[in-house]
Amino acid sequence: MTEAQIQLQNALTTTFLANLVFLSEYDKDLYHRVDELSRMIENGTYEEKYHLEFIMEDGDFDIYDVVNEKYLYNRKPKKYNNSLISKVKFDEKQSIINISDYFSFTDRIEINKDYFDLDTLEELSSITINDAQDYKDILGKIKLEKKKLKYIRKFIFFGTLLGRHIPKIAEKVDAHMYLVLERNLEIFRLSLFTIDYTILAKKGAIFSVMDDNLEEEVKINKFLTIDLLDNNIIKMSSTNINISKYIDNFLSISSVLSSESYDYNRMIYTHTNRVTKYINDGYKFILFKKTKEKSNFFENIPILYIAAGPSLDENIEWIKENQNKFFIVTIGAAYQKLINNNIRVDIITTVDEQLHIVADKQFNDEAVSKIDKNTLILASSLTHEKVINKFNKENLYLFEIFSSLHKDSVSFGGFSVGEVTLDVLLQLNAKNIYLIGLDLVLNQKTGETHSKNSASGTIKINLNENQSRETFTVRGTTIKVKNNSNKYVLTTPLFYSSIKSVEDKLFSKSKEVKVYNLSKNGAYFEGSIKKRTNVLKIDLFKDVSNIVIEYKKELNKYSREGLLKVNINNIKGEVYFFENNLQTILNNIEKKKFSNIEEFLLEILTIGSVLREKKYFYFDLIFYNYLNIYGPYILYTFNDKKLKFKNKKIEEIKFTSLRQIKKIIDDYIICLKRVI
Repeated sequence: MTEAQIQLQNALTTTFLANLVFLSEYDKDLYHRVDELSRMIENGTYEEKYHLEFIMEDGDFDIYDVVNEKYLYNRKPKKYNNSLISKVKFDEKQSIINISDYFSFTDRIEINKDYFDLDTLEELSSITINDAQDYKDILGKIKLEKKKLKYIRKFIFFGTLLGRHIPKIAEKVDAHMYLVLERNLEIFRLSLFTIDYTILAKKGAIFSVMDDNLEEEVKINKFLTIDLLDNNIIKMSSTNINISKYIDNFLSISSVLSSESYDYNRMIYTHTNRVTKYINDGYKFILFKKTKEKSNFFENIPILYIAAGPSLDENIEWIKENQNKFFIVTIGAAYQKLINNNIRVDIITTVDEQLHIVADKQFNDEAVSKIDKNTLILASSLTHEKVINKFNKENLYLFEIFSSLHKDSVSFGGFSVGEVTLDVLLQLNAKNIYLIGLDLVLNQKTGETHSKNSASGTIKINLNENQSRETFTVRGTTIKVKNNSNKYVLTTPLFYSSIKSVEDKLFSKSKEVKVYNLSKNGAYFEGSIKKRTNVLKIDLFKDVSNIVIEYKKELNKYSREGLLKVNINNIKGEVYFFENNLQTILNNIEKKKFSNIEEFLLEILTIGSVLREKKYFYFDLIFYNYLNIYGPYILYTFNDKKLKFKNKKIEEIKFTSLRQIKKIIDDYIICLKRVI
């Protein structure tokens, strides 16, 4: 070995050891996995698939793939790395831009009804579209193209290889947060010999290296939830080696966090508006803290929970044959199909807020007339009053979404009735739940989202179409997930959000609760038990076909009309805070002068800190939702060297924001005062 080779070897070892010291303090799990791999290589229990080689004619390092007998840099690492570095520019290319679709509308929408009487999503969205137009009037039409960015806050490295491009890109962009994604631990270990990763940690870095799917999602979610408003533009660099699933995961998780899935105006004019009306009108609300703690009705009674996915069609005869062995719970989109097949239904749940889909399709007058007199209806507080009035009030029980005004209850969240109903069953203290139709994947033959003739908004997607990632929609794009037969199948980002929501609920359940997934072609849920109908020992199940009358008595024990005095006093305190303390905070912000838009947004963000300190978490959620729709647009627009915004623009944005926030607060207070 020559002197030069010895020096090179020593330099590589020094860099590797320095990186290990860094990882041992910064990411202990990754450090231990790298250290264990090194030990296995040293003692011969792991045979390396990749070798680090110095290419003399190029003056840089390459990776030799032993299995495929090729160089990953094609023996031209300098050219490869220089190309990656040169592609990173202060423009909108090579980036993920997160600007709300509300800004894509060009005109205001006339609303001729009281906001508290709006029925449809289109009407409710119109309020938000018009609020967005206020900002567009100030800042003009947003320019996504040909921007010259002033700064880059977040950056992703999709794949590392040897990472020789990483330090130079980091020096170039000087981001506040980095995400490093690499599928292969052995390749990442080789990169520890060739670069100093501490440069990324000067501001902040998250490493996801050969993580399992769940851990990878956790880390991507963490990256996105730190400084949410900085997600308006996320720059990236990709090695293009084994990274397609990373992009799918990243885009899917981004859609889960989107404030557009349920915006702040729907939170007030649907949720808060309706729940306070129903409490004031004396409807029964289930007290789920009590059912969870005290009810043991379902200790030995299996629940068959039937949703409206494609697998319902595959199992309809089995359900019909074995219905008496289960307490049957279904959703609004599926119950008509069950009744038409002479299948008993004990509980029907409904969550959807829209009037026309629910009233005209799921619960039209003819369909409601077929519901058995003993069937119980569990409806969310989002449900429209005209739908609520269709049901027998004696059999109707309401549950709260997002936030609970009842001290001895809980609220539910999710992206669809599917996972919300599952959570309701868990809170009712169910011990054995069998799932059919909670598929959350597409029919792999037809591309349909639901079973045939289900009373739901079925969408059909062309599965043969080659989809790019230049456009990404929550309902129209397809991504791959694992199904209940260990195959990878296609689903939509919206269903993916529901899958993650189901898994969150299953993760928090007690060990005594068993959730069996009987849908062969439905999504696989972490925390569920895969089961086939043909292996169930159904002959050992007892007949439970006539117990719903008894369960109604049980629910009545754990339900309430109206609020406890302690709840009323808490709400009075909240109203006082909004009318006085918060109003003072807003008035003080209005008087301040701000030298840049970031300074103003940071000041606005302090309101959230005050709300959390006072434990007004639901309004904090509304407030965060508002900021997460408009903040990214404002920051992205100002992040342009070519645009010369004067202080007048900042003042206009300040007054617009404060005016809109005050309107939100005023209407929120109107709702709260109904129940005090």
